[in-house]
Amino acid sequence: MSENKSRKYIKYAFGEIILVVIGILIALQINNWNQNRKDRILETEYLTRLRADIEFDHGWLDFYFINRYNRKVEGLKKGKAYFQGELVIKDTLQFLNDIGYGGVFGHASWGLSKNSYNELISTGNLTKIENDSLRTEIIKYYENSNAVVETSKAYVSGYVKFTNSFTAFNTNDPNHIEAFDQKLFLKNIKTLEYYRLANTELTLAHRLLDWAKEVKTDAKELIALIDKQLND
Repeated sequence: MSENKSRKYIKYAFGEIILVVIGILIALQINNWNQNRKDRILETEYLTRLRADIEFDHGWLDFYFINRYNRKVEGLKKGKAYFQGELVIKDTLQFLNDIGYGGVFGHASWGLSKNSYNELISTGNLTKIENDSLRTEIIKYYENSNAVVETSKAYVSGYVKFTNSFTAFNTNDPNHIEAFDQKLFLKNIKTLEYYRLANTELTLAHRLLDWAKEVKTDAKELIALIDKQLND
C-alpha cells in the first residue's frame, strides 16, 4: 500500500510539474506574442514617420535645387556674357538681380529631415524594422545622402559672398539696389575674380543638380519599399 501511495504521489508530482511547465510555456508564448505585437506597432510608427521625412526630402530637393536650377544657371551665364562683352544690358536692376539669383543654393545647404532616423539609431530601435532588406535600404539612403551633403561643402565657390558684398540684401525689398551699388556691382562683374567665381558656381550648380536628382531617385524608391512593407 505504501508503495502504491508513493507511485501515486510521484505521478501526481510529475503531473504537477508538467502542468507548471506548460503554464510557463504558455505564459512565455503570450509574452512573446505581446512583445511582437508591440514591436510591429512600433515598427509601423517608425516607418510612417520615416516615410514622412523622406517625402519631405523629396519635396525639398524639388523646391530648393531642381526647380531653381535653370534660373540660377541663366543668371550666371548672363554674368559671363556681360564680362565677355556679348550682352547689352537693357534693364540694369533686372540684370543685377539675375546676377544675384545666380547665387541661390550657393551655400549648398541641404534641408533633409533626419529626425526619425537619428532617433532609430540613438535608441537602438532600428532592429524593430523586421525586413532586413528594407532596413539595409534605409541605412543606405541616409549614408548616401549624408555623403552628398558633406561632399558638396567642398564645392562652395564664394560667389554668394562676392555678390552680396556689392549690395545690401533686404528681404522686404529684394529687388532694390541703390544707384551707387549698381555702378560698383557692374564694374566688378567685369573683373576676372567674378568670372572665375561664376564658372566655379556653375560647376557647383551642375553637381548639386546631379546629386539632388540622385537623392530624389533614392527617396522615391525607398518610399515605395516602405509603402510595400506597410501594406503587407
